[in-house]
Amino acid sequence: MKNLIFKTVLPAAVLLFAVILAVCPLGCKASLDEIDVLEGDFSVPHVENFTVVGCRSLKMDFTKKVRVENASTFDSKEESFFCGVKTAYSEDGKSVSFELARDTVIGEKYVLEGMILDEHGNSLTFSIGFRGYNENPARVILSEVRNAYGTASVKDETGTSQKVHRSEYVELYVLRGGNLCGIEVCSAADGEDKKFTFPSVEVNAGDYVTVHMRTIDADELDGEGMISEMGDDLTLSTHEDSCNTARDLWSENTKSCFADSDIIYLKDSYSGKILDALVYAKSTVVFWKDAFNDVVNAVEASGVWGSEVFPENGVSSDFITSSAATRSFSRQNVEECAAAFEKGMPLKNGKDVWMITANSGAGKNQIIGITPGFKNSSNEYKK
Repeated sequence: MKNLIFKTVLPAAVLLFAVILAVCPLGCKASLDEIDVLEGDFSVPHVENFTVVGCRSLKMDFTKKVRVENASTFDSKEESFFCGVKTAYSEDGKSVSFELARDTVIGEKYVLEGMILDEHGNSLTFSIGFRGYNENPARVILSEVRNAYGTASVKDETGTSQKVHRSEYVELYVLRGGNLCGIEVCSAADGEDKKFTFPSVEVNAGDYVTVHMRTIDADELDGEGMISEMGDDLTLSTHEDSCNTARDLWSENTKSCFADSDIIYLKDSYSGKILDALVYAKSTVVFWKDAFNDVVNAVEASGVWGSEVFPENGVSSDFITSSAATRSFSRQNVEECAAAFEKGMPLKNGKDVWMITANSGAGKNQIIGITPGFKNSSNEYKK
């Protein structure tokens, strides 16, 4: 037995000891403290929320307590340094306020850059774009929506018939004058990809503003006259569905947008607040898609729709088809909303105040149902 131990076990033990010495010399001390370090917090802090709260003020919320180093802002347009930034922290250290050394210009694009570190030394560099703050936001509501695309044949000055495209559009009515910068036109079905964010545009109470949600320049289609009216001249946009007495703006989106069942909503990109919404759905839709959940919850929490945001509580879109560009969802209480706003009263919204309108008749007997830029029609579509 002794011979077996000396020939097998002992040599194996010696070899194991030699390996340990090679891996960890005598001067190396393994301890529980070192194991604790390996089991520490190695997760990188992340940005949970970013808000522009003033012309010089920004705010960021993080997943853990952090400190910020080397924060500064840059002018995206000029691609140059804009100004330095001072930082202040919340009590728990998870929120950081940034105070810029200069006022930003409304609607101009900037970038905030810097590095964040947590208590364990984990770090993350960040670069976040933002627009100059809108201190005088206009108050607007949705007044008309066309969720369909189509074409129309029109005659030019020479009498030649030509096909033009008719895009999906959203018309807004201005309750209080101000600047539209930062307001977003969004769709639950489209997500972030096709939303339209208003640039810096001044409007007055009583104005209509039409956002044409698609710009198309395709073969055999006239794509001229799709010009966004940023200033006082409201005659620049000459394409189909433009209005010479109201403002027309054109999205750079070139793809189809809005679904047969959808939630179209206005959002303040600075605060994240939902400003207004239109909910519509086919009668066959019982539940929204899972991708709609966040929008549904946000619209319900805002209270801008008069009831819970179920498909059954939306405007029926059974008579809206993908090629029905002669029909639109038309709000029938715009004037009542204006009067209620003046008195500081709640604005009524819900499926009972919307109607599907359409053109009917021809020549002298034609009744207009699609009215981008004009007072809404009450010519209800009837199957």
